[in-house]
Amino acid sequence: MYSDKWKKILDEVNEFTMDANIWFRGHSSTSYSLNSGLFRLNFNNIEEYITTESQLYTYYKSLGYMLHTEDNPWHLLYSMQHYGVKTRLLDWTESFAVALFFATENWKSGNTPRIWLLKPLQLNKLARDKAEIISPNKLEYPATYNDTRNSLNSLAIYPIKNSRRILAQHGVFTIQGNSGLPLDKEFNGELVNLNVLKSIDLPWEVQRDAFQYLKQNGINRYSLFPDLDGLALHINQLLIPPYAL
Repeated sequence: MYSDKWKKILDEVNEFTMDANIWFRGHSSTSYSLNSGLFRLNFNNIEEYITTESQLYTYYKSLGYMLHTEDNPWHLLYSMQHYGVKTRLLDWTESFAVALFFATENWKSGNTPRIWLLKPLQLNKLARDKAEIISPNKLEYPATYNDTRNSLNSLAIYPIKNSRRILAQHGVFTIQGNSGLPLDKEFNGELVNLNVLKSIDLPWEVQRDAFQYLKQNGINRYSLFPDLDGLALHINQLLIPPYAL
């Protein structure tokens, strides 16, 4: 049977998701912020962030064209995020189980994973006065974000599912504006109080429950990374006992 602590966590998730479309994000530590990769870099001002972003975009587009063959700026941005270039995209998923996997992978005693829950329609209602998921085609990238006077709040956007990984992971994004603030600090830090954003921390005592939950839902490295890299890691974890490593 699941422990009472785990059941309470599932009840919390259920209560928050009862009447809304919810996105999830897993962090392996409570110390991690809701900043995109670009805004985790340590620059002194927004001009440096925008200059670096522009250079990353241009180099990836030009040097990698024979590999990605992308001309659509948004598809190119998704590709950059997929392969680890620092962008202003922040990964979310429509699946609680997927977020749980990323939060608890390599979980060690003394570390507290955290799962974030977001109501994307309500976020966009606050940011743009429209309770709708933004179609990226309504925003010009990178031009919209090149103006240092344009702070913009984070927006929830629904990407084209143009890779097997983003499809398997039920991937979606928020795109961060130029304020540089992590999502939980935007809107004067009121998103939690407004019930738009919520965090749930996972105590060590629910580790076995969480791993069992993932197993029952068929979530593993290969299901989320459906390629040979994902398969190799999955079968190593599946067949090699921890004491042999």
